[in-house]
Amino acid sequence: MKGGEVSEGTAAEPAIDLASVSVVFVTYNSHAVIGRAVASVPAACDVIIVDNASPAGTDFAARLPRPVRVLAQPRNLGFGAACNLGARSAQGRLLLFLNPDAALEDGALERLLAAVSAYGPALLMPSILAEDGRLMRKEGSILEPVPRARRLSAQEIAGDYCTRFVHGAAFLVEKDVFLDLGGFDEAIFLYHEDDDLGLRALARHIPIIVVRDAQVRHAGGKSSTPALSQTFRINRWKMRSEIYVRRKYHRAPSFAATCLKLAGGVALAALTLNAHRVMIRAGKLAGLLDMQRPGMRTGPD
Repeated sequence: MKGGEVSEGTAAEPAIDLASVSVVFVTYNSHAVIGRAVASVPAACDVIIVDNASPAGTDFAARLPRPVRVLAQPRNLGFGAACNLGARSAQGRLLLFLNPDAALEDGALERLLAAVSAYGPALLMPSILAEDGRLMRKEGSILEPVPRARRLSAQEIAGDYCTRFVHGAAFLVEKDVFLDLGGFDEAIFLYHEDDDLGLRALARHIPIIVVRDAQVRHAGGKSSTPALSQTFRINRWKMRSEIYVRRKYHRAPSFAATCLKLAGGVALAALTLNAHRVMIRAGKLAGLLDMQRPGMRTGPD
């Protein structure tokens, strides 16, 4: 794997049967987008939807284009815990975690399965594309950030390559490998659970590989109904999770400096009348303050 590159792309024909794959979705008010995601999954695959107590219920399942197994939860477990539940109930030896607002492009899963045969135990990601076809890439975790200016452009990527971040929106892994890693850290309610999983995988010398020619279309941020109040809550939980992960790896940020930066961001956004940015920064500031309380959870109170 010289220079992080693995190959010139893997073959489209899988050496592993599609029936070996269980696809795990986690939903919360995702009824508007889950149909497209489920329809993109090959018919041979086992499909599991873990619904995190959506207020609208799970009636959407009856309108899906194919049979699925729905594990309806009495309360919102958080993303990672719901993924773990889906993984434990999976019938296949391989797990594909896919966001409800993401959809597999033709041949994507077959190419991922060919990569399993080629590379062995690994966390395998497809190329994740925005709705407009733009390549969505993040090469480092929150502990190992890679500035955008240092990231490879789409034109510079010649084949499959190793990276240091696994995107929770879409990745394939052997069930035994995922469970042996401990799955997602269930202390994390929402966001940065994939940073943590990637860090633990790398510590165990399990590579994270992007399979270039396997593609997923991701309508980011559309897995639940958007609203300013939701933006505030999400960013509050996101900051709680970031602080938790940083503390876990003994990289906690300066409280005073972070607090001052976020407070300034709230003021600037308010001056420019940008309500969305106000909610983002105010939510993060609230999450930062929350995590100063002993025993504070990363998710809802």
